[in-house]
Amino acid sequence: MIRTGGLGVAGGLLLLAVAGGCSFAPGPRTPVQVAEMPEVYDVEASRADGDAGGWWQAFADPTLDRLIDTALTENFDLREAIARLEELRHRYRIARAPLFPALSLNGDANRSSTPANTGLGSQFGDGDGDGAGIPGLAFSFPDRFEFTTYSASLGFSYELDFWGRLRNESGAAVRDFLASRGDAETVRLTVIASTISTYLEIVSARAQLAVAEDNVDLLRERAELTQERYQSGLTNTFELYAIRQQYRTAESNLPGLRTAVDDAEGRLALILGRYAGTIEDLLPADLAPAVDTTPIPAGLPASLLAERPDVMAALERVEAARLRVGARRAELLPTISLNGSGGFQSSEVTNLLYVDQWFTNLIGGIVAPIFQGGRLRANLGVAWAQYDQSLIAYARTVLGAYREVRTSLRQFENERERHAQVVEQVADARASLENQLQRYRSGVGNYVEYLDARVNLNGAETTLALAERGMGEARLAVHRALGGAWVAQDIEPGGALMPPDQR
Repeated sequence: MIRTGGLGVAGGLLLLAVAGGCSFAPGPRTPVQVAEMPEVYDVEASRADGDAGGWWQAFADPTLDRLIDTALTENFDLREAIARLEELRHRYRIARAPLFPALSLNGDANRSSTPANTGLGSQFGDGDGDGAGIPGLAFSFPDRFEFTTYSASLGFSYELDFWGRLRNESGAAVRDFLASRGDAETVRLTVIASTISTYLEIVSARAQLAVAEDNVDLLRERAELTQERYQSGLTNTFELYAIRQQYRTAESNLPGLRTAVDDAEGRLALILGRYAGTIEDLLPADLAPAVDTTPIPAGLPASLLAERPDVMAALERVEAARLRVGARRAELLPTISLNGSGGFQSSEVTNLLYVDQWFTNLIGGIVAPIFQGGRLRANLGVAWAQYDQSLIAYARTVLGAYREVRTSLRQFENERERHAQVVEQVADARASLENQLQRYRSGVGNYVEYLDARVNLNGAETTLALAERGMGEARLAVHRALGGAWVAQDIEPGGALMPPDQR
């Protein structure tokens, strides 16, 4: 280490000024695939107005709103993500700390007692303590030297960030924090989406179970009537056994449907941070979420893809890797540091704070790496490789996100078309049931045909329950693919998801 004497104030200020403008981080780069991203999607989409913070309210279901509020408070994955984010916030503060001088308050008491015939004293005495070893001076040396010193001082140490190493490390830590905030937002979005999807599954499973139970009752009655017709010679054994088979098949489906309902409710309880079977207070017996079939007209820009938390997190990791390249470059150059202390020193405690007992000490040092066995160059190579990896990961994330948005938009339009067709199917089945009921009441038709019409309507309503779930899942997929809402708004997530400088 090469050390210099005390630096002048002007010299120190000059060094600080120069240090503020140096950085060896490479310039930002954009992957070719990202730069060539289309401006708009080639499918129907809209820039609808809405609240990006509460986009799930588009489902217009108070029960669903309560479930999501509970999940955002109690879900373990989200709470873990927020705790992880809190850890990164403190790591950012650790990385930023070297940018400021480190101050320390010191207090010392030193007691020293040594023989007079050792060390420096042995060069002046003759071994008898009479001072004969000093020409022209005669006095008696003490047998021992005893010293007592008390001191109180304020010390500081500071590394001049001449090459921007500390600033790049601190900036990379900030980017890590922002990337983790994106990860936490991704977890938050996943929790909301899982809550909605599981809720839609429960609604659909309950509806299918109710229709299936009614269908079993109808088929049982139908089988009994067929048995009577067979005994009266009005039908054959083929029709009898066919109706019985339909009844047994419908009855055998009930346990599976009940299991599906129980399984979905158990998974929803886990999302809400509760034990299975303890969410009855949040799930009323009658669930009827609104089905939003509003089309999404054209006009949604592909630039909204940047609002996705995973895309933002990938971009922040690119920036963090870029800044670390600058930090590793700076490690190849000399390090300049200042160390000093100032305070009071005295042999008596009562005199320690007297003004004339002050002392100062200032040291400037420079350390230049000469040979490290290739370690520093290897660290730089690692940083460059990590930067390249982050660019590739960012491009892959953007392409994957674009595909998800495009697929979800197409899926939504297909589900809208399917839902419209099923609604017409249900309307036809209901009209057929009304016709058979009128025929039966007027004596033209028979009761068996009426039962068959009801069975057909139940089948159509089961298909409708599946189509309604498909519509909800498709709209959810659009929200999820676009990071929540399909409208760009400057809304910061609340609570612990705020960046450290804005908390």
